[in-house]
Amino acid sequence: MTGSTQPEPAPHGDEVPQDGPASTAPESTPPPTSLNGGTTSVWYFVGATFLFAGPLIFGVDDFGFFRIITLVLGAVVMVAGFVVLRRESGKRSSGR
Repeated sequence: MTGSTQPEPAPHGDEVPQDGPASTAPESTPPPTSLNGGTTSVWYFVGATFLFAGPLIFGVDDFGFFRIITLVLGAVVMVAGFVVLRRESGKRSSGR
């Protein structure tokens, strides 16, 4: 097709050539730090912070059912964070 503005189709359809960048094996991503001895307790505290601040974030002004539920859930998540922190610090001190 001479003079056409349309691109010529690929010889094998729209497939990427086998020796192109798509054929290289993807790099292996490192596992999360929690599996290597990092801390996951910080995420409990972040979650508790968002639960405590939830009514302010969502604009609930009255001290209603939503506020009570978020306070209770925030306290539970914070206690769970302390439990996980104690377990992680125990592993860290006995492992080294």
